[in-house]
Amino acid sequence: MAMGHNPNTLTAANSIILFRCKGLYDNWVKITGAQPDAWLSFSDVTLGETQVGVDGKQSGGFTPHETPVTLSLAANSESVDVLEFCYNDFIQNMEQRRCEFQITYTATNRKKSLDGFFVTKNGGGISRLLEGHTYNFNMMDSGFENI
Repeated sequence: MAMGHNPNTLTAANSIILFRCKGLYDNWVKITGAQPDAWLSFSDVTLGETQVGVDGKQSGGFTPHETPVTLSLAANSESVDVLEFCYNDFIQNMEQRRCEFQITYTATNRKKSLDGFFVTKNGGGISRLLEGHTYNFNMMDSGFENI
C-alpha cells in the first residue's frame, strides 16, 4: 500500500441500517432499498450557544437538541412496507411510538444508535418513474462508537 492511502473504502452500500418501533417491530428489522442518491442522512444540529458580553468576553454552553434524520427509500423497497405499517398504526391509534435506528458503517468500523420519533413523510408519487419515499424522524443521537 502506498503511503498516504487509507485502506478503508468509503462505500456506503455495505452499511447496515436496522430499525425497530416499540410495540410494532420489537426486534430489529434490516432496512434495504435505498434511493439512488441517498439512504439515510442527518441534518445539522446546534449543540452549543455562544454570547459575547458588553465586556467583549465570549461565553458558551451546551444546548440540548434533536437530530433530524431522513430515511430515503426507493419506490420498490421492501422496507417501505415496514415504515407504512408504522405510519398506519400512528394514524389509526392517534398515538406515537418510540423508534430506533442502529447504523453500522462497515467501511469505517463505526456504529451509531439513535432513538426518537417518526414525524413526517412524503413520496410515492408517479412521474416518469415511481417516486421514492422519504421518512423523517427527530432523534436523540448517541454519537459514533468504534467497533
